Amino acid sequence: MIPATADAVVQVEHTQRVGGEATPFPHEIEVLRAVAVGQHVIQVGEDVAAGAEVLPVGHRLRPQDLGGLLALGLTTVAVARRPRVGILATGDEVVPPTVAPAPGQIRDINSYTVAGQVLAAGGLPQPRGIIPDDLAALRAAAALALAESDMVVISAGSSVSARDMTVAVIAGLGAPGVLLHGVATRPGKPTIVGAVGGKPGLGLPGNPVSALVQFDMFGVPALYRLQGLAGPPPRNRVWARLALNVPSESGREDYVPARLEEAADGLRAVPLFGKSNLIYTLVGADGLIVVPLNRAGLLAGDLVEVRLF
Repeated sequence: MIPATADAVVQVEHTQRVGGEATPFPHEIEVLRAVAVGQHVIQVGEDVAAGAEVLPVGHRLRPQDLGGLLALGLTTVAVARRPRVGILATGDEVVPPTVAPAPGQIRDINSYTVAGQVLAAGGLPQPRGIIPDDLAALRAAAALALAESDMVVISAGSSVSARDMTVAVIAGLGAPGVLLHGVATRPGKPTIVGAVGGKPGLGLPGNPVSALVQFDMFGVPALYRLQGLAGPPPRNRVWARLALNVPSESGREDYVPARLEEAADGLRAVPLFGKSNLIYTLVGADGLIVVPLNRAGLLAGDLVEVRLF
């Protein structure tokens, strides 16, 4: 605090003592630098004014927010419960990652990549195991997951073969059921989006790249809404020069894995082409090149948006 008659502060290192004990003014000092009114003084209410909103409803707490709350003596706040997400893998050919696949079998990847996405978005993943290609078994497992979770995700079975039962399962869980089946994107065209009693239900493609991209598009925003937020925080994205041509089709939004490289003229995006069942196209990537909906491809040298992982 400063005296009521003062309106500025001079830093002590900008002063020097000129008097001595034997002088008439033993406590006299010389000010070496001028200051303006209010300099080096924190005004009452300068940090936060009385009655001001500290944090809005739906705000995700960051480290600096915790400091702001504690500065006001607020040691407890009401927060949204972390949503629980039931994750079901399907398919007679799918085996746990700990099992050596026999001919015609594949390890379950999607349950774990989706679980990582759920954790990153503030949710609690609840893997429900691998369900065989049996409609009754899948219906029972999905109904139990829905009852014990806030959101249900079914991996595989979203396409149109005789063994693809996810759309029937989500439709049978309750109203309104399936909201859409199929999106104008690549990868992940056969994605299913549904809702049952206010709980989201997603049917993801079985290919791991498709599943990861589509859960990012639909599952992550749903998780933030379940936590009281309007949507995910602004995504980290960069703009880079495209190193190679990228083919596409007008009327479809494409997401192409890419590696970023430093070049003399700035960042360069090198597309990593591969099928949607090849997880290592994502392992080696820094993000996804976005091909807009109505572009029939991109040309080398174009400035493109890259959504960082």
